[in-house]
Amino acid sequence: MKICYIIDFFIPHYQGGGERRLYEIAKRLVRRGHEVDVLCMKISNVPEYENIDGINVYHLGPTINNPPYRSPLDFLRFIISVFKWLTTHKYDVVDAQAFIPLIPASLAYILKIQKNVIGTIHDVAEEKNKEQWIYYGSIANFFEKILYKLPFKKIITVSNAVKRILNRKYGIPNNKIHVVYNGVDLKLIDSVECNGIDKNSIIFVGRLIPHKHVDELIKAVKLLVNEIPDVKLKIIGDGVVSKNLKNLVKKLSIEDKVKFFGKIDDYSDVIKEIKKSEVLVLPSTREGFGMVLVEANACYKPVIAYKSGGVTEVIDDGINGFLVNKQNISELCEKLKFLLKNKKIAKGMGKNGRKKVEKMFTWDQVVEKIEKIYVVNS
Repeated sequence: MKICYIIDFFIPHYQGGGERRLYEIAKRLVRRGHEVDVLCMKISNVPEYENIDGINVYHLGPTINNPPYRSPLDFLRFIISVFKWLTTHKYDVVDAQAFIPLIPASLAYILKIQKNVIGTIHDVAEEKNKEQWIYYGSIANFFEKILYKLPFKKIITVSNAVKRILNRKYGIPNNKIHVVYNGVDLKLIDSVECNGIDKNSIIFVGRLIPHKHVDELIKAVKLLVNEIPDVKLKIIGDGVVSKNLKNLVKKLSIEDKVKFFGKIDDYSDVIKEIKKSEVLVLPSTREGFGMVLVEANACYKPVIAYKSGGVTEVIDDGINGFLVNKQNISELCEKLKFLLKNKKIAKGMGKNGRKKVEKMFTWDQVVEKIEKIYVVNS
């Protein structure tokens, strides 16, 4: 098959969960004999065409100097560029990744320029919440209601939680929505060497944006200091609330307990830090899936997360980690204390997590499901 993916940015120039998912899927489809094109935004100092592991990557539209920051005009120019491309290139399948790429893909489907167009939706806001609708200066979330109602032949999403919301909130029939979980590359993860564990260390990996609630994790660590004086928190990632978080750490007088790594581009280095930690925490109130939880479980680490979206499909409470009520800092603190003080139980949870990953969350399993969906719809 000749397959076209549309996404805002692509690896290695931007390292997000959606970008990594697409990269892992695309390179495996190439290995299976398919021709794969990826259409994404131009980035300064990046050539217009690249071949990445056999994937044809075309950078279209305006040049973005500081991804992921884009203006409304940047979005419009990208939409036009992608639509023009789709009018002159025929594909067996076009798979547009939410949000903005859904627009030109759906338009090509409506006008019968491309006949097999699929929309991939990673998450949905369950309720009106300002922190979930505005981040990175993007206007994309304002149009979620419009974008998710655009016509597609099929919808792919990453969890049953998102599927339920798409059905309930946007009226998309269940038989039109396919759930395909995210995965991990176990061979790559196992190849990353780690010399020892940082005792009583907690790690967060992700964008520093409001709905991730890293501030609440910091406050939980402040409470934890009384019980575990040598506790450490590692924060990997950057974003719009980075400065606020650093100010909070200073205000709470725990500068010696919290280390900000910033954005780490090398995936292996991120995995290494996870392996060196005792527990990973994701205190997010909006997660379509929670890929970092699977990555941590793959590293034999227990995880803690807020009960949110697809997270409840990754974590079996008390088995491979703990689910905590949203924004309950004291409960979060108690679960952290339990895992750090009960090393044997924590280790067992990590092993349980690894078993679940091997059973449900590998990229080869993901690609088999994706390929079947494409074949049926092509």
